[in-house]
Amino acid sequence: MYEEASYVFYYGGLKQIHLGRLMMAPNISPRYGFYGLGGLCIALGLQHAVFEGDGIGTLLESLIIWILAIVVLRTAYTLSESNISHSGQWRSFYLSIGVSLSFALLAVIVWLIWHLEGSPAELSFLVSFASTLGVAVGTRGSLYAIETQETLKEAQELSKLLQINQRVMRHNVRNELSIVLGYLDELERDTTASAREQKLTIIRKRLESLLDNAERTRQLVSIWEEKEKRELDLTKVIEAQQARVQEEYPDRTLTTDLPESCRVRVNSAFSLAIEEAIENAFEHNPADTAVSVVVKEDRDSEVVIEIKDTGEGIPSVDQEAINTSEETPLIHTLGLGLWVIYWVAEMSDGRVEIKDKEPQGTIVRIILPQSRSGPIDSYW
Repeated sequence: MYEEASYVFYYGGLKQIHLGRLMMAPNISPRYGFYGLGGLCIALGLQHAVFEGDGIGTLLESLIIWILAIVVLRTAYTLSESNISHSGQWRSFYLSIGVSLSFALLAVIVWLIWHLEGSPAELSFLVSFASTLGVAVGTRGSLYAIETQETLKEAQELSKLLQINQRVMRHNVRNELSIVLGYLDELERDTTASAREQKLTIIRKRLESLLDNAERTRQLVSIWEEKEKRELDLTKVIEAQQARVQEEYPDRTLTTDLPESCRVRVNSAFSLAIEEAIENAFEHNPADTAVSVVVKEDRDSEVVIEIKDTGEGIPSVDQEAINTSEETPLIHTLGLGLWVIYWVAEMSDGRVEIKDKEPQGTIVRIILPQSRSGPIDSYW
């Protein structure tokens, strides 16, 4: 009789790129922020032209500021045509402000040096010009840098996704088909009805497993391709999943600790991640395993979803495959369910952490940025 095969695929951990979580990205369009910066630069030039003299030199100085302001306004106008994410555009906006303030501070320092050396210069123009130049340089430079970074990250994600799918095809599909073909060979030689029925059952289970793996890999690709996010009430999503799971597993224990409402902006397949986390806790553990779902909002404006169970735990190699940030061929996982959770969180600008629960069990933690504005999606 054929032995049970070990279906594994190796994973090189995706190294997440974070620019920090100092400021949340509002749900309004970031182009309005850039329009505001451009308008402020125009106001600086106008202030200089009106209050700093009426000579041709003052007018030319104001003209320089206005030209730089037009660069910023032009950037705001074409922002919708860029491939930068919503959060990336807001990061660029914040960086532009930082660069502008740095340039203005540098202008003040230069003015002080000149003043102390007995060569006084016009502070108003220096600060206005430096601030506007900082906005223009910060806007163009940060947008380019963030677009390059996001393009690189997307290429890395696609590479890892292709590795997963390729290794699933190479290991799982090959192993499953080898086992099915082996049982078919034996089936041709068996004459008793009971033996044939047993082998047909095994073949059916193997083919169903193969079909399930194919569906999971399709789901992974669909999750990665879906760039748009939707605003959801996390509490309603989990309650809907709780009702569905309790109907499917009426003899199991599932408890929740949820806020009255919790807004998140996530990938459209987010409910699938919650479903996978809960069902994995039930399917791969004894019948007496208790599962709980807890939602907490922490001080960093993040939402933390903890799916805890009292089961036998996830193997350390599977945990390391999700948690690692370094590629290594020694790390592998036995199923695609964890990767569904991982990619949904990743495409929701979040992350996944897996750890052992004391004294026994597992904690799957999904961490998402909190959303504080915008309409709740009526899907739920």
